[in-house]
Amino acid sequence: MLISLYTSRKILEALGISDFGIYNVVGGVITMLTFLNGSMSVATQRFLTVELGKKDRGDYNRIFNMTMLIHFGLAVLILIVAETVGLWFVNTYLNIPVERMSAANWVYQASVLSTILGILQTPYHASIVSHEHMHIYAYVGLGESFGKLLLVLLLMVYPYDRLIFWGFIMFFFQFLIAMIYRTYCIRQFPECKLHLKWSHSIFYSMLKFTGWNMFGTVAWLLKDQGVNILMNMFGGPVANAARGVSCQISGAVQGLTAGFQSAVNPQITKRYAANDSETTCRLLCESSKISYFLLFIITLPVMMEADFILKLWLVEVPPMAPLFTRIILIESLLSALGNPMITSLMATGNIKWYQIVVGSSLLLIIPVAYLFLKGGRGIETPLIVSALFIMFGDVLRVVFCNKQIGLSLRLYGLKVMLPVVVVTALSIILPLFIHYSLSEGWNRLFLSAIVSFIIVTVLIYTIGLTTKERSFVITGVVSRIKRLIHHIH
Repeated sequence: MLISLYTSRKILEALGISDFGIYNVVGGVITMLTFLNGSMSVATQRFLTVELGKKDRGDYNRIFNMTMLIHFGLAVLILIVAETVGLWFVNTYLNIPVERMSAANWVYQASVLSTILGILQTPYHASIVSHEHMHIYAYVGLGESFGKLLLVLLLMVYPYDRLIFWGFIMFFFQFLIAMIYRTYCIRQFPECKLHLKWSHSIFYSMLKFTGWNMFGTVAWLLKDQGVNILMNMFGGPVANAARGVSCQISGAVQGLTAGFQSAVNPQITKRYAANDSETTCRLLCESSKISYFLLFIITLPVMMEADFILKLWLVEVPPMAPLFTRIILIESLLSALGNPMITSLMATGNIKWYQIVVGSSLLLIIPVAYLFLKGGRGIETPLIVSALFIMFGDVLRVVFCNKQIGLSLRLYGLKVMLPVVVVTALSIILPLFIHYSLSEGWNRLFLSAIVSFIIVTVLIYTIGLTTKERSFVITGVVSRIKRLIHHIH
C-alpha cells in the first residue's frame, strides 16, 4: 500500500496532471469494452471453486480447459471491437488536447494489449484463488510493488514522451507477472494441464450464468467508466486526474481488504457447494463486518486529513482531489459490506433476478448524474450519486441473500449493521474534535492518525466483535507471539 501510494505520486509528477488524466480516461475506454470478460471471469471463478467444493472435487480439468477456450474467443472478439468501435470513440468523443492525441492513441494500443493479456490470464488467476494458494499472491505482489517502483524511477528520467513509455512498459511488466502465475499453476495444479476439448454441457451452463451476470457487469462498468467519461465531458482531463488520484488512494487502501476477501470468498463458495447454508451465512456476516472494519481503520484518518496528505503526497494536487478522495473512500466502505453478499449470491448460480434488479438500479447512476450536471451541479455530483446507489444496492443484496441462501435479516442487522454503525458513529467524534481544534500540519496529522487508530481498534474489539471472535483474535495473536519467540530462541 505504501509503495503504491508513493509510485502514484511519482507517476502524476512525471506525467503531469493533463497526461495523467489522459492515461486514466483512455484506459477506461478499453475497460468498458471488456464487460463480457468481466462476466466470464466471475463465472470462471464460481464454476472452478464449486468443483473443488464438491466431495469428489468434480471435473475441474474439463471446466478449466473450457474456460481457456472461451477466454481465447473473448480475447479475439474484444480485440476486434477495441480496434474499431473503441478506437473511433477515443478519437471522436474524448476531450483530449489535439497535441496529445497521437500519444493518447499509443497509450490506447498499450491498454488493448494489456487487456488481451488479462483476459487470457483469467483461468489461471481463478485457479490460484479456488485452490486458496494465497501465499503466491503475497510473494508476487511484493515483487510487483518493488518492480513498479523501479519502473516509476525509470519514468522520472526518461527523456522522451513519458505517457507512451509508461503505457508500454506497464504492458511488458504485466506480461512478466502473468508468466509467473501461469508457470506456477501448471507446476502446482495437475488439473490445469491443457487438453483443449469442447464440452457443450459445460459451455451452455457457463453461458447461461454469464448471460445474466453480464447485465450486472455492464451496469458496474457503466457506473465506473461512465462516471469517468461524464467528468471528462464536464470537467476535462483535470477532473479525470483528480478522480484518478482519488482512485489510486482508494485502490491502495482497499488492498488491505482485497487480500482478506480473496481468502474468504472460496470458503463461502465451497461451503455453499457442500450444502452448508448455516456456515455460508455465518461466513458472509463475519467477512462483511471484518472487511468494513479493516478498511475503516485506514480510511478514517485519511478522510480527516485528505487535504494535508495530498499536499505531502503530490507535487501538484489536482483541484477537487481531496473531496473526491473522501467520497470514493465512503463508497469503498459501502462496497466492502456488499462484496461477500455478491460472492454468496454467485455461489448459488441463481442470479437472474438479482442481476436484473440490482443492475437496473446501478444503470440509473449515469442518467441521474448527467441531469444534475446539466442542471449546474458541481463536478463531484456523479461520485455522490454513485455512493448513494451503492448503498441502495447493499440493501437489495441483503434481501436477495435472505431469499436465496436463507440469510436472516435480523441476524444480519444484529451481527453486521449494528456493530458497524455503532463503531463508526463513536469513532468519528474525537478525530473530528481534533480536526477542528488544531491547525493543519504534521501535529494534527500524527495526533489524528494515532487517536483514530486507537479508538477504532478498541471499539472494534469491544463492540464490533462477538465474544467468540474476540477469543479467536486473542488465541491467534498469542500463538503467533509464542511462535516468534520460539524462532528467536
